[in-house]
Amino acid sequence: MSTCIVTANDGLPFADGVDRGRIIVRGADTEGRYSLMAWIVGAAAPGDCAGISYGAHRHHECEETFLIRRGRLEFLLGDEVHSLQAGDFVRVPAGTRHGYANTSGAEVEMLVSFMPAGLEELFVRYRTDAVVPAVGDGFVADATRFHATEFEA
Repeated sequence: MSTCIVTANDGLPFADGVDRGRIIVRGADTEGRYSLMAWIVGAAAPGDCAGISYGAHRHHECEETFLIRRGRLEFLLGDEVHSLQAGDFVRVPAGTRHGYANTSGAEVEMLVSFMPAGLEELFVRYRTDAVVPAVGDGFVADATRFHATEFEA
């Protein structure tokens, strides 16, 4: 692993529906130790917050962290929902149920890390802004199979 500087113009940008991100550090750059991505959670349209879904899931073999850089976010951790704002940080140990929902009406910017790395590659493989559609079983199937992730229905 070598020392590196990643400028604001570097990294690998991608889109995931109304959300978008940029992988700043890939697992390939850290010998699989960790990855880091900037993530922007799109704003929900007015009235879309009824029946909120947090996308609850758990990564059995991966720790994840979230640093809220701008905006407000409802974050599910275990069975509790926490209101987060800029500057708040969440560490999600492996095996911990979590998810989030943007109910603020504005975009939310976060830094998200995975330890060990690997999940970041699925955001690139299954990006919605790809010219060529992804080959594979889909994000959920690959996360389940290759990264011991369990998604709630």
